[in-house]
Amino acid sequence: MEKVIFADGEDICLYSDGKVEKFPGKFIEKYRTAAASARRSSSWKYSGEGARFRGDVSEEEQIQSRIGGVYFASEDTAVYSFTVNETSGIYKHSLTDEKAPEMHVINSIEHCFYGGCLNSRTGKLAVSLKRNDVNSDIALFDLNNGNYVSVTEGDTLDEDPFFLPENADVIYFSSRGVGRNLNGEYAGFSPAAIVRIDLSAMSVEEVKVSPKYSYFKPIVHGGKLYAIKAPAAPPKPNYVKAFFLIPVRFLQAIANLLSIFIHAFTGKSLTSGGSNPAKGREYDSRKEFVRGNLINIDKELKANAGKKDKDYGFVPLGWQLVEVESDKVLASGVADYDITAQGDVVYTNGKHIFALKDGKRQKLCDADCCLTLSVMHSANPSNDPFSF
Repeated sequence: MEKVIFADGEDICLYSDGKVEKFPGKFIEKYRTAAASARRSSSWKYSGEGARFRGDVSEEEQIQSRIGGVYFASEDTAVYSFTVNETSGIYKHSLTDEKAPEMHVINSIEHCFYGGCLNSRTGKLAVSLKRNDVNSDIALFDLNNGNYVSVTEGDTLDEDPFFLPENADVIYFSSRGVGRNLNGEYAGFSPAAIVRIDLSAMSVEEVKVSPKYSYFKPIVHGGKLYAIKAPAAPPKPNYVKAFFLIPVRFLQAIANLLSIFIHAFTGKSLTSGGSNPAKGREYDSRKEFVRGNLINIDKELKANAGKKDKDYGFVPLGWQLVEVESDKVLASGVADYDITAQGDVVYTNGKHIFALKDGKRQKLCDADCCLTLSVMHSANPSNDPFSF
């Protein structure tokens, strides 16, 4: 099996020959270390009788981090994009020398970088460049100097760019239109369509669009187009079930009020002792954004646990990897995937990573929270003399 690189939480992971090596994102580590040092240096402000008299309370900084994409620049070098609080960046990371410093490509507090495809032959990286909460463009980076150019624009959310192997001038990506109300405020997204842009011909073509489904991460291999197909709208609420749950919700509300009252006057919680089922479930008990969709991990794990698959994940089974033209389903519950030069499919359901070869599934490894992975890509160089 070809090498696979993926992100698991804040770690860059390399799968090779049945083994997994982990490389912590050094920028994220340094950010956390600096934040902890800053808290210690200012701790004197929040200790002692004077601080208690004034009511000064230390507010610990909440660090939210995510690796948005991992890519092979070569057999020995990875490139990863990340976001830590208000900072986003792209760095190179050695896969053979853990003591080697990371090489900076770009940092930004204005944009967020995620997803995409790296052409190892030319060193060009196509990513989604998020401008604000609802808009993003497809941007091409030159990893040698950090320069980039945006090739799409508008009131859209463009993501998941992929270089056509035969011609790097042709890029496939998914695009969602932004819906707005009469005041110009965000009201929702349209279903994600697959779009093809030819930079040399300066042409844009909508390849696949559906009012019922969104198509994410288009990849072309062997003349066929693949994508993650997901329902465009959430399922309709079950009003009958909600009606019968009213007494349960009422009792839960009373219990919550009692808990708040007891904690306010005694400093203790309503329940104590015993094992904590939340311990050891750092990822399972929270929600994650997967391609702009908020997924309740704990809820989906419970739903998928009963589907006769011991290697279930937390991505809804309605998220299917399909061959677009025939609508043939290759796998269900897919958070991300990639296709090797030999045609093997690698995908993750968030908790496990699999390979599909000749229609047979093989589990490669487990993960805590894997939302992005990739294999080596090498597209033919651009023929455009004006390409940067």
